[in-house]
Amino acid sequence: MNARAKSDLHFKAVTHPINFNPASSRAATWASSVPAWCDVDCRIAILPGWSVADCQAEIRACVSAAARDHRFLSNNPPEVEWSGFLSEGYELKDSAEPDRVRKAFNAVYGGAVQDLVFTALTDTRFYGLNYNIPSLCFGASGAAMHGFK
Repeated sequence: MNARAKSDLHFKAVTHPINFNPASSRAATWASSVPAWCDVDCRIAILPGWSVADCQAEIRACVSAAARDHRFLSNNPPEVEWSGFLSEGYELKDSAEPDRVRKAFNAVYGGAVQDLVFTALTDTRFYGLNYNIPSLCFGASGAAMHGFK
């Protein structure tokens, strides 16, 4: 997915825009037992214009291919389940609003607004994709968001 992102207009300059984050895992029910199961909850971003269903199929295919040559997993294939929040990426297109924000910022602060490209979720996605309201995010840099500082 990151190789494919290199051809994207906005994300081609980002070193690693797609992150597969296995943030939570659970296995077995007792510390001394050998786990007979393991659940891993992951988060993955997709870029604007990418289909959630296509990315899900790609991830399932990757998991299946990895399990195929594994002694245990080839006979006990992993199950991939989707839960929680699923969304396509959002990009503000064909709008004069960014130029208006740039002009207002320059008038007040006397400087240029830096355009940022990131795979984080902001409220702009809700308005832009769900309600067809052109939206942009202004202010946050996103540096070390939800991470250690």
